[in-house]
Amino acid sequence: MQQTGFTPNSLTQIESVLLRYSLGFTLVLFTLLTGCADMSSSTSPVNAVSSNGLLTSWRSIDSGIQESGSAVAAPGGYLQLGRPVSVATWADYVYIADAGRQAILRYDLRRETFSVYYRMPITPVTRIMATAGEYLYVSDPQRSRILYLDRDGRLLREIKDFNLKQPVAIAEDFSRGRILVADAFYNQVLIFNKLGRLIRVLHPVDETAAPLSGLTDMVVKRDKIYFLDGNQSRVVVTDLDGHYLYSLAGNSLKQPVALVVDDAGRVIVADAFDNTILFFIDQAEHKTTAMTESVMTMQLADMDLHENWLYLADAAAARIQIMKLHYPVAPVVEKP
Repeated sequence: MQQTGFTPNSLTQIESVLLRYSLGFTLVLFTLLTGCADMSSSTSPVNAVSSNGLLTSWRSIDSGIQESGSAVAAPGGYLQLGRPVSVATWADYVYIADAGRQAILRYDLRRETFSVYYRMPITPVTRIMATAGEYLYVSDPQRSRILYLDRDGRLLREIKDFNLKQPVAIAEDFSRGRILVADAFYNQVLIFNKLGRLIRVLHPVDETAAPLSGLTDMVVKRDKIYFLDGNQSRVVVTDLDGHYLYSLAGNSLKQPVALVVDDAGRVIVADAFDNTILFFIDQAEHKTTAMTESVMTMQLADMDLHENWLYLADAAAARIQIMKLHYPVAPVVEKP
């Protein structure tokens, strides 16, 4: 008669097998948890203060859950940025022109979700600008036009003119209710009213009265127009009528791609040559100090400023880096 049951030897073998399975399951579980932590780190706070204390790295956006109820119907799922070339922000929404996905995406900062806002051909020089009410202006250099979209991604207006050839920057003049478009082909600025009608053309010049040769970006702030001249690596400042005031940069800039102006009057320029952010700070009349901040990016493509937050489009790393902007503290004057 054959003996049945477990012997001490067989029990030892079973225990060792169970131990191996248990260790393997623990290792797999640890790997999954670590991977989830790495995925969530793309939007988690970083809180790294820059060398000069002007910026603090807060978070980055490179992927997220895609909503199915998009402005343009798209299946729900996980969305990864392809090649962001321009960024604009309003309220809790970050708009991203993605040349990899050939669409304008909208990221909800509160819900941390993506939606496809508008599908169109996106080139490296496509630029977007967000305005009050979550409306968006988009430059379409391939078709020499500007698109005006509502908050749901519906096309409200197409701005075209025979003077407009290669739009590379859009700015809003709040004081006069105008939209300014920089044209890199003719190196001129077309001024439209809110209905898209051309009312004026500016031809900005430098201190020698020579026309600018490489319009790259433009900002309207504090009753001035700030032009980024990429060919000459400088910032040229004019009044609202295009009359020359002064220039910035000198030898500080190498490959400038974008600029913003904050509420303190500091001119902030993104330089793709060495992935730095330059602050031009007025110290006195006709005297400006340049301070440089290095940022953890691979290829700076565009930049936007909303309130105290600086949004950097990193085309090569396929992400948007968000940094907190620190303003200078006014000195305390003691009363005698």
